[in-house]
Amino acid sequence: MSKNDTKTKLAPDLEISKIVTGLWQIADMERDGKSLDLDRSAQHMKGYTDAGLTTFDMADHYGSAEDIAGIFTTKVAKDDNVQLLTKWVPEPGKNDKETVRAAIQRSLDRLQTDSIDLLQYHAWNYADPSYLDDLFHLQELQDEGLIRHLGLTNFDTAHLDIVLETGIKVVSNQVCFSLLDQRAAQGMTKLCEEKGVKILAFGTLAGGFLTEKWLDKSEPKGDNLTTWSQMKYKRYIDEAGGWQKFQHLLQALKQKADEHHVSMANIASRYILDQPAVGAVIIGAR
Repeated sequence: MSKNDTKTKLAPDLEISKIVTGLWQIADMERDGKSLDLDRSAQHMKGYTDAGLTTFDMADHYGSAEDIAGIFTTKVAKDDNVQLLTKWVPEPGKNDKETVRAAIQRSLDRLQTDSIDLLQYHAWNYADPSYLDDLFHLQELQDEGLIRHLGLTNFDTAHLDIVLETGIKVVSNQVCFSLLDQRAAQGMTKLCEEKGVKILAFGTLAGGFLTEKWLDKSEPKGDNLTTWSQMKYKRYIDEAGGWQKFQHLLQALKQKADEHHVSMANIASRYILDQPAVGAVIIGAR
């Protein structure tokens, strides 16, 4: 990529890296109840910004990810241009505005900032229309300056359309999109192109399965699946046709990677980046 190809404008005043560093793995590493060393973890983020990867994606429930990101921007990378994307994933049910405000303020405090660059909202149950109330409350907090821009996460096409038709301005929808999972390539892409919404694609490497590590390897089971991501994406592989068909995909991916003298991960990620409406791919840090 040239320098001009490494950034995406989600809005006139918000430019992010096309390769976003995902901090989901922090929750995975802390699942035994032990917290990471916050200051040391923040120091490790510096390598990403030094390489030009200035955007980080996290959520209120990704362990201490927000705390680490806040330390990074205030103590380690104070002069760097860093974008912090986070999510609010509320408990199912109705929330009043003060509950929404408290949730956003908690993220602001952890991130040590006055305004969240991109707040992405997740809804559990579309049959309960109170998710729209949450979004209206978030929009009001955006008007107050606590949030710069609103996005969605894991919204399907029909309900993204409903949100947009209500007049709620969202700039992105974060969904799973990979060589293994092409659901976003149809109606979601069409709607996002029509409405000017960018797709932020996660799962592009399927938890590491779309890499050399799993080429020509026997099918992993049980204890061989050591991370939440592996457990999750192994189910995707099973649903897509099983391990043998997956190996055919890896072989084709390897052939294309060899042609271009790059890794399989490069090809898998670039393929998704090149899809219409995709603004960035999210690659998990470990």
